[in-house]
Amino acid sequence: MINKIPKHLKIVIIFFSFLMCILIIVKIKNDTNPQKILEEKKEQIYNLIDKTIFVDVSKYTIYGTHFNIEGTLDIVKISGIKINNVDLCLRDLEGKEYSIKSNFNIQDNLVSFSTTEKINEGLDLENLPINNYYVLLKVTFSNSDVKYYSLKNSSEYKDLTYYTITKNQTNNKIDISFKQSKNLQYMNLVVEKAVSLPDNVYDIAIDPGHGGKDKGAKSGDYTEAELVLKCGLDLKTKLENLGFKVFISRDGTENQSEDTANNMYNENGRVNILNNSHAKILLSLHLNEYNYSKKTGGVEVYAPCNCNLDFASKIAENIVNTANTHYSELKTFKVQEGVYVRNFNNADILAFTSRAQKNGYEPYNITTSTPYLYIIRETGGISTGAFVDGRNTSYGKNTNYNSNVGIESYQIELGYMKIEEDLNNIVNNYDKYMEAIANAVLQFAN
Repeated sequence: MINKIPKHLKIVIIFFSFLMCILIIVKIKNDTNPQKILEEKKEQIYNLIDKTIFVDVSKYTIYGTHFNIEGTLDIVKISGIKINNVDLCLRDLEGKEYSIKSNFNIQDNLVSFSTTEKINEGLDLENLPINNYYVLLKVTFSNSDVKYYSLKNSSEYKDLTYYTITKNQTNNKIDISFKQSKNLQYMNLVVEKAVSLPDNVYDIAIDPGHGGKDKGAKSGDYTEAELVLKCGLDLKTKLENLGFKVFISRDGTENQSEDTANNMYNENGRVNILNNSHAKILLSLHLNEYNYSKKTGGVEVYAPCNCNLDFASKIAENIVNTANTHYSELKTFKVQEGVYVRNFNNADILAFTSRAQKNGYEPYNITTSTPYLYIIRETGGISTGAFVDGRNTSYGKNTNYNSNVGIESYQIELGYMKIEEDLNNIVNNYDKYMEAIANAVLQFAN
């Protein structure tokens, strides 16, 4: 048949067929072009967002291994329709969502939200799959409508980078930033494999209490400083053998005439070097001195008041079960077996205020929710109410007092120096205490 078609028509048909092949090839290339696909997926997320209003982020923090956000959304109320849920939502380019239910309240048209009341809960950065996430606020209404809102940074804080705890000799790097595209401000979270940990980033920090000319508690020929140093070095070895990168605040090479009790806020003082370790967990090792009129001593693990206490409880439990010891019988500050919370009380606050007035500086903003133990408070940044900002010139300055990144910190009182049973067990059995703590860290990290 084709032989009967005039020659000029044959040329037209061949040309048209050739043109169609080219168009098909171009379309296939466009449809499979990675950049075009990426832009289309981004466009889908942009189209999802309600652009009439945005979320004002007033605070965002990393404490230990968890990320949290606080903020407000000025939303128009519709008669008869209520807000059922407010979730922080991580949405990837494939449309998958990871949501965290937030606490929220509404006053007039203003929705205030917070991702958690516990500073070591919220978004677990350790278990986020590698991906590129858009961080949105997802609001579910009583009429089943769901709306997504973008997040605008209205805080004083800038972009953050987080490195996960070492597992199987690998780490992830997480960049948290605010970006702008098409006049839309939004929060972006990118998880990728880290080539290696930076030199100044550690998994775990150990703080053997006291040191230098500060010997701590004493009993006979023993001092708290030397015993907890021995424990700390052993714990460091055990944790490193488990694959963790470990920082220790002192290793015994420090000058024995150094005033570690009063220079803790100096540039190279205990607080600042611990903060600069960028560790996720801090374990401060101590021994109690005073005898509280009991015949037995025992273990006490101190934690912040606004923190989930599961890890603190696990440390205490492991020590009791592994090191042939028991929970302390101390009732003061006790919140559960072996776990204690020591905040400032009204008398403490009055003493601090009087000292400030006497020395001519503005009193610190301390409340009965502020942790009393400095090693817990001053390594947690704004999450734990750190306040040593240099106004009291008899001390240096915690350079991270106003940081939105904090170390999850615990003070572990291994036992009582003045109780013979405790002292002998720690002297002769300290490796079991440290084995128990190392195993608690391993369970935490996994």
